[in-house]
Amino acid sequence: MFVSLDFIAAASEPARLLTQSVQEVHYVWTLVDDLLGQHLRIFIGFVLALLVVGRLMLEKRNPSNIYAWGLVIFFIPWLGVPLYFIFGGRKIRKLVKTKLEVNAFAVQLAAGMDVTSPPIVVPGKPVSPRRKFTNNSFKLFGDGVEAYHALRAEIARAEKSIHVQTFILGRDEPAQQIIADLTARARAGVEVKLLLDALGSFGATGHFVQPLRDAGGRVGSFLRVLPLQTKWSANLRNHRKFAVFDRERVLVGGQNIDHRFIASRDAPTLFFDFGAQVEGPVAAAFNRNFVSDWCFATGDSPRNFRELLAYKPAACGTEDMDVVTSGPDAEDDPLWERLLILVQQCRRELTIVTPYFVPDEVLFRSLMIQAHLGRRVRLIMPENSNHIMADFARHYYLRQLHDAGVEVLLYTPKMMHAKLVLVDGEVALMGSANMDYRSLFVNFEIGVFLQTPGPVGALSAWTERLRGDCVTYIDSGHAGAGASRRLMQDFAHLLGPLL
Repeated sequence: MFVSLDFIAAASEPARLLTQSVQEVHYVWTLVDDLLGQHLRIFIGFVLALLVVGRLMLEKRNPSNIYAWGLVIFFIPWLGVPLYFIFGGRKIRKLVKTKLEVNAFAVQLAAGMDVTSPPIVVPGKPVSPRRKFTNNSFKLFGDGVEAYHALRAEIARAEKSIHVQTFILGRDEPAQQIIADLTARARAGVEVKLLLDALGSFGATGHFVQPLRDAGGRVGSFLRVLPLQTKWSANLRNHRKFAVFDRERVLVGGQNIDHRFIASRDAPTLFFDFGAQVEGPVAAAFNRNFVSDWCFATGDSPRNFRELLAYKPAACGTEDMDVVTSGPDAEDDPLWERLLILVQQCRRELTIVTPYFVPDEVLFRSLMIQAHLGRRVRLIMPENSNHIMADFARHYYLRQLHDAGVEVLLYTPKMMHAKLVLVDGEVALMGSANMDYRSLFVNFEIGVFLQTPGPVGALSAWTERLRGDCVTYIDSGHAGAGASRRLMQDFAHLLGPLL
């Protein structure tokens, strides 16, 4: 049987037409779907951006922070919104309430009160009155080598307890030695607790510290990042660094347990920084802070620390000190407030040493006003820090401060990581906080205010040693940057609150 070609062509024509129609309908549907999808994505992104910006307005944020987040969210909503929910948290009500309850319980126990139920915390009311600790001793460690040997000596000397809190625990030689020392003391029956920030010490909270756990020591991880305990836990970091020995001797400063901060000998990679040992009644403030942070991180009850919280270290010197903590566990920003008071009350001379300088508008303008009033304002920072974006962002401020009469000095030999404020040769502030948004408004930080001639004089002499290796902002060449580089610096300053 034979079929003609004409018949086959005639029979296939309807099929061809049907196929063509289906293809055209599919094309039109795809076009409409793409168009609707694009508009839907834009609409959802816009709604999410509005919701996030609305939340930004409700939180206690300065205009620069709102502007920086708004800039990212509105221009790149699909990136900005997720980043905000991961890294944008600042004051979390539940976290504030939890920490305030722990702090209040600690204060009441320290006062000798018989607390049988959770304390009642009145919102907006300080947990305890701020007061000055008298009759303390102070010893300065001028670099990371001195601090390393002091830490090892205190670990070996401890007889009852060692409580260490740090942001970064490296996995290098100094960190290995410190863990070995802590492990040895735990085996000897000393109570050892090590509290690590989960992000700063990422990778060092597991097998690296297991020997310490095996020896009977305990290791706490502050706000684990993986998996996220809350959607804010990647952002809220515990940046406090101190160690308390036998409830009365404290090593405090800005140095982490890592080869960049402490080492057995000097090296080009060792940051220039300082630490100090304080001893006396002021140790009670560090004991309470450690218990508060430890209980929040591990779930332990402060009732398990009754003896420690009730302990009152004996007087052992003549120095006056005050300890101020700041962060998401504070209703306001006490460290920033105290710093601002120091700056505004300066009458003769103000020196600020910081590794990163991205200040908020109020602090920035206060420094300019003090320079205009004829005060001698000096700002010391590394010529090149280990954060490129922070270096770019700072030049917007440095140019204006230099023009206002502020002496801007850049430390040249290596990375300088010190944090220090000196006012009129009478008051000094040292601790863990940098001069940037993250330290002053987001991180958990701790600051020590020193108010007597001995510590202030020692820190002033250390600063003079620092100045000998500095160049002025003009001599460094950074002030003469070209137009394109200045444009990049000014743009980086807009994102300063996010750094």
